Amino acid sequence: MSGTDELFPDATPLPGAAVPPPPPVTGEPGDAAPGAAPAPARRRRGIGAAAFVLGLLAILGDLIGVAIALFALMGALGNVGQILSTNIDNSLGALLGVVVVELIVFFGGILFGGLAVILGIVAAARNRGRVLGVFGVIFGLVVLLSHVALWISTAMSGNVPGVTS
Repeated sequence: MSGTDELFPDATPLPGAAVPPPPPVTGEPGDAAPGAAPAPARRRRGIGAAAFVLGLLAILGDLIGVAIALFALMGALGNVGQILSTNIDNSLGALLGVVVVELIVFFGGILFGGLAVILGIVAAARNRGRVLGVFGVIFGLVVLLSHVALWISTAMSGNVPGVTS
């Protein structure tokens, strides 16, 4: 007996009252009726969605990093006289903060872009969200190629201490 039957032993349905049907029994897929068609398996898109999200985050992180760098540069150029004459310590601290943020954005973009490419290829190969996986590969490759181009151009510019061309 169920717990409610023990609490209310004399609870019987009234004559003519509708009795709810029993809940369906869930079991193994082989337990279905012989003539019934098996339920179609639900397609999983988790890997492709993860590749897409990582690629999108890599692109958005790069755009935010570029915006931070542009605003810092515009602020520095607009107040260059004041910065050099009065408050050099605060200006160097702000510059160091921007450099640290840009390094995080740069290497985070490489990490997210690389993961997006790998997961996108796996998703396309296993048919686990193929369309989202392809977009993840595209976004990841765009980020990776832009970061490699930035890295090479910085190394070849001759303005980086310790790096010779």
